[in-house]
Amino acid sequence: MSKPSPSNWVRTWIEIDRRSLFFNFRYFQECAKGARVMAMIKSNAYGHGLALIAKLLAKRQETSDKRQGVSRVWFGVDSITEAVRLRKEKITNPILVLGYTLPRRLKEAAQENITITISHFEGLRELAKLKKRPRFHIKIDSGMHRQGFQLADMPRLIGVLKKNRLVPEGIYSHLAMPQNAAFSQKQIGIFKKCLALLRDNGIAPQYIHFNKTEGIVRFPQSCFNMVRLGIGLYGYYPGRKLPIRPVLAWKTIVAEVKDVKKRECVSYDLTERLRRDSVIAILPIGYWHGFDRSLSSIGEVLIHGKRAKVLGRVTMDMTMVDVTDINHGVSKMKVKIGDEVVLVGRQGREYISADEVADKIGTTAYEVLTRINPLIYKVSV
Repeated sequence: MSKPSPSNWVRTWIEIDRRSLFFNFRYFQECAKGARVMAMIKSNAYGHGLALIAKLLAKRQETSDKRQGVSRVWFGVDSITEAVRLRKEKITNPILVLGYTLPRRLKEAAQENITITISHFEGLRELAKLKKRPRFHIKIDSGMHRQGFQLADMPRLIGVLKKNRLVPEGIYSHLAMPQNAAFSQKQIGIFKKCLALLRDNGIAPQYIHFNKTEGIVRFPQSCFNMVRLGIGLYGYYPGRKLPIRPVLAWKTIVAEVKDVKKRECVSYDLTERLRRDSVIAILPIGYWHGFDRSLSSIGEVLIHGKRAKVLGRVTMDMTMVDVTDINHGVSKMKVKIGDEVVLVGRQGREYISADEVADKIGTTAYEVLTRINPLIYKVSV
């Protein structure tokens, strides 16, 4: 028996295709050639739902990979707040906080068995003050110049670690531009030098990770013993087609339909004047939900398997679209209140990807997905 549609009780929702999620995980797991996989679920799992994605992956591993002796999936989050939320959701998998952890929350990290990132000397000093210390990974700045210790910092870093008996569980860095092979190889070289200096001084981190999604594919020789799987887990990959599947579909409904005469204007600021008598559908989503205001007058959605153009300004909670051609098309199907609308995803033969939306507004699929309001209802299908 099929589940009732979410449209029976919510006006907009996210559908998570768990089979595609698992397929993508397995694909990159094979590409990583035996390295552990850290599933990046930071920033609300790139808009897909922090707890939902974590539970799906944790449960999947309990029922399949565990029998095959595969190590438990790690989860990568941005903040201690995200990590603690996962613990409250009964997620027991290893968790790494990649962002800065406030000193007053270090004890909490230790209590909740959460691993943190240390990327500067101030962080080491705060860690050294504690009797019970959380596990930590050292972040190396290999050329992106965001977080991390630089190569020149290594002698001092080694001294501080030894003096305070601080033993890093892991060490990692981050690719700045994977499509630039020469610069990436330079980064890999710097990272290896830092790792060698640590090892030469008796410091041997258990987990070594350098590659994110693109790196797993482009530089498999640098997967070390762990990789961080981000956007690829969700079915997107910058710059190249891979046999992976988008996991997220974002849907809403038609909330109202009306006829509007030629030369009338639609939405705020009267920016769009109709060139014909039109049928307009009002959708109960807007930029508060994450449907970007830059899609005003250029965005498209899917209704009855056809594309419908956004008319005028996207407003805070509502968006108007042109369904004239759908209503007057050969299908003879009239758009009505309650009809399903696809903002990102497939309907019939048509498909709107996060990449397509991103191209229209001059950004990336990362931003399109992570901007989706986290309060929107999510369901796995």
